[in-house]
Amino acid sequence: MSASCFRKEFFSARSIIFNFIFYPFHVLVFAYGCYSQQTSARLHALNTLTYSVWVSRGAALVLACDATLIMLPMLRNIIRIVRPRLSVLIPVDKNVWFHRQVAYSMAFWTAVHTTAHYVNFIKVERTQLRPELALQIHYSQASGVTGHFMLFIMIIMYSTATRKIQNECFEAFWYTHHLAFFFMLALFTHATGCFVRDTPDPVYSTKFPFYSEQHCLGYESWRWTIWPFVLYVGERLWREIQGRKFTRLEKVLVHPSGAMELRMIKPSLKFTPGQWVFLQVPSLSEFQWHPFTISSAPEDPYVSLTISQVGDWTQALGEAVGAGPAVVAALATAAETSEKQQSADTRGAADISMVAPTKQFYEVVNNTREFPIVRVDGPYGVTPFASILKHIWYRQRQGKLHRLRRVEFIWVCRDSAAFAWFQSVLREIEDAQIDPYFLRINMYITQQLNIDQLYNITINDSGQEYDTLTHLRSRTLYGRPDFKAIYTRIRGAIETGAFLGPRESGTISHIGTYFCGPSELAKIVRENATACSTPTARFTFTKHF
Repeated sequence: MSASCFRKEFFSARSIIFNFIFYPFHVLVFAYGCYSQQTSARLHALNTLTYSVWVSRGAALVLACDATLIMLPMLRNIIRIVRPRLSVLIPVDKNVWFHRQVAYSMAFWTAVHTTAHYVNFIKVERTQLRPELALQIHYSQASGVTGHFMLFIMIIMYSTATRKIQNECFEAFWYTHHLAFFFMLALFTHATGCFVRDTPDPVYSTKFPFYSEQHCLGYESWRWTIWPFVLYVGERLWREIQGRKFTRLEKVLVHPSGAMELRMIKPSLKFTPGQWVFLQVPSLSEFQWHPFTISSAPEDPYVSLTISQVGDWTQALGEAVGAGPAVVAALATAAETSEKQQSADTRGAADISMVAPTKQFYEVVNNTREFPIVRVDGPYGVTPFASILKHIWYRQRQGKLHRLRRVEFIWVCRDSAAFAWFQSVLREIEDAQIDPYFLRINMYITQQLNIDQLYNITINDSGQEYDTLTHLRSRTLYGRPDFKAIYTRIRGAIETGAFLGPRESGTISHIGTYFCGPSELAKIVRENATACSTPTARFTFTKHF
């Protein structure tokens, strides 16, 4: 983990607040676990082991709590349902981040719990508190076997959960993380035989959880850790049922930028702009589901996913639908002269499954007056806004914009080729505008241009109605955008009534910034939005994760 990622993970403002609540809570639970073990009269003999047994019992209670919490952020369908109702109180968009924090805690307390138990087993053998050897407890009793089994699984899962592994070999992360199923089964049976008991010998039972409740004096944590697991298994079964519903690949488009667009028909799929789905292609893998943002609007008669072929799986997907890297390269080369989208041959089209959208990002209807300023960086970071802008266009045609008054769309790309796949959509939206001030499109190219490029742009662009590169009425801008100047301009226009009219000049306006792109740029945009906010022009910032 790089230094910047480490600071973001543990030392951002929200992370620090979370840490002040999360980790003291764990310390309190640990202290209670130690105290309950130390003061138990029935475990007086076991307490002769003193600190090691107290520490192991305290850490065990913390791990039971973490085992309950770690499954909750992975309940995607439940999160999708509760998100609109609880997003104000709980940062549900941070579910994966929360999952990682619980995992970090589990790694620490597992080390504490395991080390303390190793000491316990050695002490038991030396004092002969029980007639057994340390190796017997380790490798012949259920508690020792399941404990080592869980430890082995954790080592594998943690080793393949790094960002580097996920980026370079996602399959390794995907498959090893599903070992969590076996981890949880071992956890539920970890108390079999029961090390924390008031008898010298292990006490087994033929019924789950396979120990005598009369003599086993543990926490019986399986009674609460099992329910998140049951919910998760139920969710996975539901996803399988949903994913197996009818899906037909209607068309494959290869855009001039090299992006591959899959247009599919799936009547059972309902979504809102900015959501993403998990895609599975059984001919490539029976188990892998990959997330992609929906680039079509809910009003479109199809569901489209715009995909860049940058990894093994996406390249294999391209080959399966007849639009592999070689086809993309050929069509992209041809597109430089024809400037037209070309449809790839869909022979041998793969069978495709999709599950329902898992995350809502944007809602046009809002309880307050919103003036969204949409900012995007990168050719494929724009995908959610393709859906959002098309949805706004449909709502505009239907006269259902409600409180939405103005849209500023800012797209930052390295070169002009990245604009190509979204260019036709922007032209349709721009040409359909009745109010010329409703939508303002700002396209930025950050690549340094040579003398010949500057000369050609100057000659061809002079006096033309449409921009030479994008073929939009809006002119292409060169260099990085000055976000402070942009926010200052918008704030001034709102306060003087130039944007919303003179009658609105003295009222409070809420200007929402919706961002999709790299974290470094997000930080700059957020800081400028906060700095330029005033009592009458209140800027907010939301990042699409």
